[in-house]
Amino acid sequence: MLKKLSCFFCILLLSGCWDERQYKDFALASMVGHDGKVNDLISYFSVPVINGEEISSIIVKAEGRSTREVRIHANTNTPQNLDVSKLSVLFYSDETLKTDFYQFLDVYFRTAHNRLSTLVGITEGSTKPFLEIGNAENKDAGAYYDDFIKGLAQSSIYPETDLQTICTILFDDGMDLTLPYFGINEEENTPETLGVALFNGKIYSGTFLNVNQAKLLTILKDEIGKYTNLTYIYEGIPVSIEVKRVHRKWDFSHLEKSGKVSMSYDLIIDVQEFSPDHLEDYKNRIELEKFLSKRLKEDTMEMFEVLQETKSDPLGIGRRVRAFHPKVWEKGKWADIFSELTLDIKYDVQIKRTGILF
Repeated sequence: MLKKLSCFFCILLLSGCWDERQYKDFALASMVGHDGKVNDLISYFSVPVINGEEISSIIVKAEGRSTREVRIHANTNTPQNLDVSKLSVLFYSDETLKTDFYQFLDVYFRTAHNRLSTLVGITEGSTKPFLEIGNAENKDAGAYYDDFIKGLAQSSIYPETDLQTICTILFDDGMDLTLPYFGINEEENTPETLGVALFNGKIYSGTFLNVNQAKLLTILKDEIGKYTNLTYIYEGIPVSIEVKRVHRKWDFSHLEKSGKVSMSYDLIIDVQEFSPDHLEDYKNRIELEKFLSKRLKEDTMEMFEVLQETKSDPLGIGRRVRAFHPKVWEKGKWADIFSELTLDIKYDVQIKRTGILF
């Protein structure tokens, strides 16, 4: 009998959790947009609301001097305390991130139950209209832009990057961050991808790569998604290709003497569209492969110019230099060294398939 009573009391003691959090006590934000700067910050919280069987979302606006203070003030505008532990997407305006990015992220890492898989993006202008469009399109802006950004990863425009990955890169002197950059199509009133925003250290440089350049960057990083489609004009005729496999080789053997980094890429591609056809002919195929190799090189060299003018190294060349060429690394600040490098690239395009029959 004594043993039974002891077990009963033990069960009573174990029946509660000291850190239990009931969702009914909180308003769960699925997406947050931040505008302004430190000491003058405006934030918008998209909060799903359930009315019977219908789901809609409201936008809660708050102002403050910091990310934490903004959320504290937002609590006074809702019947329940706001909770961001299930946050799907974070958006920042481009002007906001022209200052130290991490000062806006710190609060999300200090709370143990916050998600580190939250996706992040930059907007052209205020974040508010993006939340409004997301709520109108999907009734939940967080879910809408979560799918939107994951779609960019599938299309090889931007590899999926979450808070945890972002923080790792921000504190890495040998690599610079990129984030998806969004604008609004005024005619359609829909969000559109402008490209990827380039960072210089922890600060947004104000420069971004367009969508085609973003795809090239993804190829160079060997982080292509399910679909990697590019289109060129060959002898007045469009030719659309899909990159299926990437094999890369970087050569740093001339770095210390001449500051040159050579890159070699072998691309296996499928031809998706080419009306003249006749690619089963060896000569026609070789000519098209040479053309594509040349155009890819030209476009990549233009992209290199943008990166070096911006002093942004999203390829992580600095990581290799720091590890294997310390003499070069120690010459000064990596951003300055990177901007003076001679970057060269060679493509070898091989057509694997030309259509359903070949």
